[in-house]
Formats: sequence, C-alpha cells, structure tokens
Amino acid sequence: MQEEQPVFNEYPPIKNGEIFDAEKAVRGILKAPKDERRQKLAEFKEKLAFQQVGLARMQDILIDEIRRKPEGKMDDFFDLATEMGAEFGMNDKQKRDIWEALSKYEIQHKAVLKIRKEFPKDKDLFHRLFGSQPKGEIEITTGPVSIYIKCHDFEDYMAVCFHEKRKGSGKKRDFTEEEMMEAEESGAINIYSTAYPNIGWAITAENTEKIKLPGVLDKDSHQKFVHEEQHIIKSFFDKEDRLDPDSPGVQFSVRKNFLAAETEKEKEKILGDFFRMFRHNAEDRAKDEMLAYYKDGRFERIEGLLLISEEEGGIYDFLEEPKKANYLWLKSSDEVRALTKRVKDRVLVDEYKEIIINGTDAIQKMEEAGYEKDEIIALLTHEPLAKWGKVVGRITE
Repeated sequence: MQEEQPVFNEYPPIKNGEIFDAEKAVRGILKAPKDERRQKLAEFKEKLAFQQVGLARMQDILIDEIRRKPEGKMDDFFDLATEMGAEFGMNDKQKRDIWEALSKYEIQHKAVLKIRKEFPKDKDLFHRLFGSQPKGEIEITTGPVSIYIKCHDFEDYMAVCFHEKRKGSGKKRDFTEEEMMEAEESGAINIYSTAYPNIGWAITAENTEKIKLPGVLDKDSHQKFVHEEQHIIKSFFDKEDRLDPDSPGVQFSVRKNFLAAETEKEKEKILGDFFRMFRHNAEDRAKDEMLAYYKDGRFERIEGLLLISEEEGGIYDFLEEPKKANYLWLKSSDEVRALTKRVKDRVLVDEYKEIIINGTDAIQKMEEAGYEKDEIIALLTHEPLAKWGKVVGRITE
C-alpha cells in the first residue's frame, strides 16, 4: 500500500510581496477584542512559522553564495536576500539586519585579504598577529573571513593563547604552570583579539599536539576550518547569537581585558558582562520551565522552584556552577575577590531573581487582563524572558 503523502495548503500564509512584522502583529492581537483573538492568534502562528522557516532557508542560501563568491558585491548579495525575502514577508527591520550582516562580512573580508597580502609567508603572518616568531612548524589557511592556524609546536600554541600577556613587556617570559595546564586541556581555540584590527574574531588556532589523528589530520583540519568559517559568517546574521562563557577563547579574552583595565568601574563592567553571559543562558532555560509549568497547571510552584539554590535542594538552579566557580585570575588580591563576589551576587542572584519575578508577574497580569492560557503561551514564547514585563506592560497599563 502506497504511503499517504502529506497535504500542504495550496496558498502560502504570506502572499508574495506582503510584509509581515511579528512585533506589530503581536500588538494587534493583544489589542483586539477577545472574540477575535483566537482567529488572529492562529493566523499569527502560521505566518510566524512560515517566515521563520523562510528566513533560515534564505540565510543558508546566502551563506553558501558568499562562500562560493567571496569577492561578490554587497548589492548583489542584498538583492538575492530581498528577492527571496519577498516570498515570506521580510520586513524593513529584517532587511536592515541583512544589510548590517553583509557590512560586517565585508569589513572582515577586507581585513583578512589585507593582512594576508601584507604577510604572504606563514611565519611572518604569525609574528604580526602574536608578536613572536614561531619555534616550530605552523600552517596557516585563510578563507573569505577566517584565518586557521595549525600549531605543530605546543609552545607556539601557548604563544597564541597568551600573546596579550607577553607583548609590550620588553622581554620574553616563561609560561606559568596555570597557563600550561589551561592550554594543554584545549585542542583548539578561537582568538578574540590580536594586534591587527578587525581580525580577532576571524582566527582559530589548533593544537596538533592535542589533536592526534594519524592519517586523517589534514582532512579533519580542513573540515574544522570550513566549520569554523561557517560559524563566523553565520554569526554576522545572528542578532541573538550568544557567546559561550565557558569556552577558553571567551575566558582568555575576558581575563585579558580585566587585567588590562585601569579603574574599578572598568573592571566591574567587564565582570558584569562576563557573568551576564551565564545568566542569559539560564534565562532561556528558566523561560522554558516557566511556560511548561504554566501549561501543565502548576504555575504557582515555578517561581519558588526557579529561585531555590541547589544547596537548598533546588532542582532548577541553572546558575549553580557559575555561582560556585573560582577563576584563578579573579583571586589575585582581596580587593579583586571582593569585587568579583559583589558583581557575581548582583548579576547572578539579584538581577536574575528580579527577572524571574517579573516573568511570573507578566503572566498573572495577562490572565487578569482576560487572556487565555494558549494565547499567553503563544505570545510569550518568542519573547526573551527579561522582556516579558515590558511587553505585557505596554498593553495592560
């Protein structure tokens, strides 16, 4: 018996050339009479899903086109994006985001071309980027927006990881035991800053001492290079792209900026931004649990559950690890330890608690305003938890 094929609507939910703006659509639903909301909500969900699939597909095609034609013109890439975007209601903000992403690509592409042209020899390029001549064999591959460095000597890999600490001292210094242990644990690292402008985010260094793949190393490295460059290009398009605070590259960069900061205010901002990376990830998980508990009819319990620490028996303490984590570079003095604790408590405890409470309050306010459960879930699902209070406040006050 032949398997039955899925049936698709003959007409797409968004007509070719129609503009769909999710934020405006949400405001329209929230202000609509109660008897019209369900139908408007159903149409909204269908259009939103259709547009999100279209945007993802457009982005993949555009990235492939950029990799295929790295010297292509910005206008041609933008025309391709808007031509595809007309099929799923691309709005003006989304067009601006595309142009901004392409601008970032162009800046980094020109920077990579420029430095490679200035330093065609791998050893000279290594020296320009990191301030030291390589001791062993290195291989550097450049792509449209990336530089991939294979370090066959561990000391060269160390020089890449800790180049910021070594430059400007006027003399060579030995690596510390802590630095050697950190570098030994990583097989590759993304570099977030160099002495050359607009290049930092483009660099990945590989420790071939750590990654031992006899017979397939060259193929594996090429795959890593293509994979990392794909991430770099994609990051230009991802407005909500978040850094992984646990990655060695991020921690190296944060540590470097912190140690270079001259005032307590600068150090406090650097630490605050660092700990907020952890909190943003926790907010995403907290939002999922909050909506799941609300959907299951257990909403009255979730606020307390999300705010109970693991030490007190909590099962949703998403910030337990960063709250306990100790970073050696943040234990250099009593003043630094005190500053770290103050910033950590403010960002990971006080600010997080406020976001959780505002989130549950937002749902209660929507219920009091007469919104049904499925309406509330649908309308808050695509909004960041930290923005729930503001979104709901605009339509209930």
